[in-house]
Formats: sequence, C-alpha cells, structure tokens
Amino acid sequence: MKALKISFFILLVVALGLMGMSVVYAPQGFPEGSMTDQRAALHHYAIRSESIALRDDSRSTQANKDVPAKAGREFTGLVFSPNLDAPPRKPFPLVIYSHGFSSSHKGGEYLGRYLAGLGFVVAMVDFPLTNMYAEGGPFVKDVVNQPADVSFLIDVLLERSQRQGDTLSGLIDPERIGVMGVSLGGFTSTLLAYHPAMGDPRVDAAISIAGPSSLFTDRFFTSRSLPFMMIGGTYDVLVPYETNAAPFQTKAPNAWLMSIEGGAHTAFSGPTAAFRFLDNVDVIGCWAVLRNTQGDLDEPWYDLLGDESIGIDQQDQPVLCEDPVPNDAMNVVQQQWITQVAVGAFFEMTLSSDAQKQGVAREFLANTFASEIAEVQVRTPAAPVTSVLDGKE
Repeated sequence: MKALKISFFILLVVALGLMGMSVVYAPQGFPEGSMTDQRAALHHYAIRSESIALRDDSRSTQANKDVPAKAGREFTGLVFSPNLDAPPRKPFPLVIYSHGFSSSHKGGEYLGRYLAGLGFVVAMVDFPLTNMYAEGGPFVKDVVNQPADVSFLIDVLLERSQRQGDTLSGLIDPERIGVMGVSLGGFTSTLLAYHPAMGDPRVDAAISIAGPSSLFTDRFFTSRSLPFMMIGGTYDVLVPYETNAAPFQTKAPNAWLMSIEGGAHTAFSGPTAAFRFLDNVDVIGCWAVLRNTQGDLDEPWYDLLGDESIGIDQQDQPVLCEDPVPNDAMNVVQQQWITQVAVGAFFEMTLSSDAQKQGVAREFLANTFASEIAEVQVRTPAAPVTSVLDGKE
C-alpha cells in the first residue's frame, strides 16, 4: 500500500509539472479575430484516421550496416481523410507527407489532421531505412529510393479509391495530388516535383519544409512548372536557412518562399511540441542526426541523384550543425501552428476545385499572413503558377 501511495504521488507531481509547463511555455497564438486566427481554427469536415501497412514487392531494401538486404520495401503509417460515412461521396485532393531523417510519420500528424479537416486525404508512412526505428539505424542515402516509395503509395491509394466498398472508395481525385515533407522529407518532395527520372508527373503541387536545396542549381527546376513552396526557419542549424531556403527563389523563380523568424529545424516535427521548454529544440535534432549519420556522408553520393546536366551541384558541401544553436527560438507549438496555416492555404490555393477558396487562400498568403504575424515573411513567385486546375476544367 505504501508503494502504491508513493507511485500515485510521483504521478501526481509529474502531472502537475506538465500542466505547469503547458501554462508557462504556452504558445502566443494569433491575434484574436485575425484572418490567421480564423484559418488556424478552420475546418469543414470531421476527421477519420486509418492505420495502414503496405509492402512493395517490386523493389528491395538494401543492406544497412549489419542488417542484410531484404526482398520488398515495407511501410506503416496513417491516412487521414474527411469522415463521409453517408453518401454521396465526393473526391478530394490527395497529399502525401514525407518524414525527415531519423524521424517518423508521426512528425506530420498535426499537418495531416489539419488538412483532412479542410477537405484533403493525407497519407504518411515510415520509410524503410530513414525512419528513427530502422534496423541497423537510419541510413540517409536511402533517400534516393523514397520518391519511388511515394509513387507506390500514390498507386495504392488511387487503386483503393476506385475499389467498391473500400473505406477510401470515391474519396480521391487523381487529378489533384500534392506532396510535402520536412527536412529529408522536403528533399524527397522536391525530387518528386522536379527530378527528371525520380519525379512523378502526377504531382501537381509540392511543399518543402526545411528541406535541403543547396545542391540544386537553377537547371534542376526547369524540368517542370508546378506550384511549389519552400518553408524555412531562420534559426535552423541542421539545414541552414541562409544556404537553402533564403536563395531558393533565385533558382526557382516560380516558387513561393515563407520564412519564419526564429523558427528551428526540429520544431517542424510534431512530437517536438513536448520539448517546448527548451530554448531551441535543434539541440535534440543535432544530437540525433549527427549520431545517426556517422560515416554515412564521408564519401560523395550525389552521383546517386545525377550530375550537372540535370542540375545537381557535385561540389556542394552540406553544412550540418556546424554553427552554434541559437537560443530563444520560437515556441515550438507556435511554429507548428504557423506551418499548418501556411500549408493549408497553399494547398487550398493550388488544389481546391473551388475558385473562391483558391482566391481567398492566395490573397491570405500573398498579403495578409505576413501583415498579421510579425515573425512571418512571404515572398511571392516572380511568375506564379496559380493552380493545377488551369486547363483541366
């Protein structure tokens, strides 16, 4: 009985401590009544979630340290969708989220839930070798296989949407597909959008959130023209803002660029909200990434992506956690709220079938967002591609 009382007391102290932290380290939120505040709370549908487990038998998983190669590539994750139990059903845009290195699909759950409430089907899985639980440890170079993983996931979901009686039956519009990702997942999304061999022509709009881009030259972005947004935090020390996000539009003038003053790299991943008491959660990100990339990047590997002829700068030297981690980064939850509002507006602007929603979202991104939120800066494209529906309807 005494041990039970002690355990209860410990749990009570922990619970009170967490409650106190939630108050002390609460996000600032958005100005009451502002358009940003309204968009943060915006939802049109109840949300349904479904666990998925998939296997692509057409490709193998390479050997990873002491773990031998395997036949097939296996994925587990989630699908979020508007909850339409009663007919008639209608098709929604499909968005695929890609997680970062040494992370998991859970990093994108907050974005998936928000988008599903707006009217999107959103899927996310753990990639076989870059997720935090990969056998043998996360292996960064397997990113070259991830665009095909996303294409496989699109195949599966589109097939399910065509299948009578499936929970996704009739819910996905194959003509409206977007991709997004954080860090290495943002890199994956950029490859899907523009790479001449690894890209997927079904992708109609893409977002890279703190994704590496310094190795891409302007030539890389000439293979296709589609709506694209780069989101970066100015306090990012894993994928430094100054060499990746900041110069992005000089190479891809059709892209949008949203900068978050004080935003950290690791803060874009949902579970880091639990560590919002830290001055900058990149201390955790740097520890995890440096620990799991030991030796992996010592030898050149850009040849796996291509060469200068398609816009891959073979001389690029990625900078990873070489600068001190800045203190006083933005509150993690605040940064995630800003990110989901930006992601929702971008995909509404580019994938919605409602012209009015498109126009409202574009006006918000181009003019309202930065005027209401001091930490946000939005640079519009020099020659924007406004919607994938141009010429389709």
